[in-house]
Amino acid sequence: MKKVKVRIMASALLSKRPPRVDVMKGYEPMYDATMQECMQRPFYLYARGKGRSCRKEIWVFAAFVWVLDTFLTRLFSSGLLAVIPGLFSLAVLVPMYALMVRRLHDLALSGWLALVPYVLEVVGVGLIVGPMVSDTLEGLDPSAPSPLGVIILLLAVVVRLAIMCVPSRHRHPVVDNGSLSVSRTGTAQYPGNPNGQ
Repeated sequence: MKKVKVRIMASALLSKRPPRVDVMKGYEPMYDATMQECMQRPFYLYARGKGRSCRKEIWVFAAFVWVLDTFLTRLFSSGLLAVIPGLFSLAVLVPMYALMVRRLHDLALSGWLALVPYVLEVVGVGLIVGPMVSDTLEGLDPSAPSPLGVIILLLAVVVRLAIMCVPSRHRHPVVDNGSLSVSRTGTAQYPGNPNGQ
């Protein structure tokens, strides 16, 4: 049963169909979301933490943000255009945070816990960069990064990965809202499209 569910979710992710805007604006997780829907949904729900999101949604959006951020950083690495990657990071900060809040709701946890990795990152960076900047201002060679700062940054990564990897605590159907069904051959089929294409 679990293999069938994974196969359904994977086939839905790679399927070609028009985005379902009304479902993307809803409160329920989209287990049968396509890749395009996973990338667009956080922008439709830009700052809305109400509702739930599944693991697939957060992983696809995080990968999309990481790839685009890496591309922009390499493309605009110097000059005045070097602010573009920073502006992009600021633009996706709110939808990423709201997505993390919805993911925590899917884990039956408080959305306020989404602040934990961000606070840990700020504290860790402060512990690493602060002493280096003060040494530079005093004319000394910058000291090595604070081991405590590095540990706190690693803890932030672990917390973020835990939020992204833990299975849902809500009982969810193999097929989300009846929008995806499995034929006898095990291929995904959509309403109005008997061939599953």
